[in-house]
Amino acid sequence: MRVREDDLPGITDGDLLHPIGEAARLTGVSAGLLRLWERERLVAPRRTPGGRRLYSGDDLRRLRQIARLRRTERLNVAAIRRELGPLDGHPVPEPAAAESDLGPRLRAARSARGLSLAAVAAATGLSVSFLSAVERGQSRPSVGNLFKLADAYGTTVPGLGSGPHPETRALVRPADRPRSVAGRGLVVIEDLIARPGALEAQRIEIEPGGGSEDAYAHPGEELVHVLSGELAFWLGEGEHHRLRAGDSLCFRSTQPHRWRNDGDAPAAVIWINVPVVDPYPTPADGRATARPRPTGWDGRVPES
Repeated sequence: MRVREDDLPGITDGDLLHPIGEAARLTGVSAGLLRLWERERLVAPRRTPGGRRLYSGDDLRRLRQIARLRRTERLNVAAIRRELGPLDGHPVPEPAAAESDLGPRLRAARSARGLSLAAVAAATGLSVSFLSAVERGQSRPSVGNLFKLADAYGTTVPGLGSGPHPETRALVRPADRPRSVAGRGLVVIEDLIARPGALEAQRIEIEPGGGSEDAYAHPGEELVHVLSGELAFWLGEGEHHRLRAGDSLCFRSTQPHRWRNDGDAPAAVIWINVPVVDPYPTPADGRATARPRPTGWDGRVPES
């Protein structure tokens, strides 16, 4: 529902204000990306007394400029800020903690498992030199490589980039989801489960041009359900699918898979994964045996 600025205290120029969902629709980007741009101080929407974001006409014009610079010029946040200039009264922010300390967190996750770089390289197929550069902050892993590392360390991609979550909850509200931004800011991954167990469920938003970049494989079975937008999906070398809203794709995680949003609009998907120990232990039912996740979201895996 749109409101007028003169309905808010101290604002009187009568401009129409748009809630975040409508602003996302009018500018062609996801609500998650609008929140990210706000954290990066590329835009500063007004807030109601209750905390709801409201975007003015000037905000929408700036958002369209930001989207154009990302999609057509392929500029990152720092380059966009230089192009448009910082917002008045808003200092240039420091890099987000999840981005700036990913390397140390990956090193901590590896140390907690007692793994050497050589052991992680053997488990993931990544080189020791690349893993070392990532831990030192000299290189950035692709989304696909982050999934490989999360599986090797017994956690999720948001679990790699955030601190431990001491509480395990059956109910997880949107604001409480562990979240990670990856793929040059084009992929936002949110955990939907905040308790230990074999089941993994995530909500992933992929902006146009975003994707896994690399193919990856790991133990388990997966289900991908598209909520909105479209997603190109490759399984192995020869199987290619174009998933649209309402489509579901189920596959064994041991198949190398990669994905990308080739469309013009953001895509949102629900992604469910169950890691397995034995792919098909009993020929009679063909079902897999689930491998439980750790008892906390700190990257530690219990000793077997």
